[in-house]
Amino acid sequence: MTNIYTQLAKALNIAKFTEDYTPSADLQISEYMTADSYDVHVMTNDHMHIQWDTDVFYYQPNFDDIITRVEDLDSDAVVYVSDLEQYLPEYEVENYLEEYKDKLLDNLNVENYLEGYKVDDGVINYFTK
Repeated sequence: MTNIYTQLAKALNIAKFTEDYTPSADLQISEYMTADSYDVHVMTNDHMHIQWDTDVFYYQPNFDDIITRVEDLDSDAVVYVSDLEQYLPEYEVENYLEEYKDKLLDNLNVENYLEGYKVDDGVINYFTK
């Protein structure tokens, strides 16, 4: 069986998610500690040049925010996540993948249903094939 995070990477059209730190990751998601011992969450495309107004979160970024950032990446992207279960919990990944599969099936069903029907000026003619 394929790892659920591998399935998520395929669905999002990226190379992979990893918990193995790599400074060359295209997106890094992890927790940092401030000088006065507060935890902040960082989601950045460049760990050497963190954008405080867009990359740093006082509260943990939610699943949808993370997915939105990942969707903007190229197909060869590697995403480092310091703790996959913390930032991308399995139950949320499973829900996302189920919705993704349903959308794919809906698109396929519409295309298969319409296959062979004539389209005139953007209108489907159900009476002619």
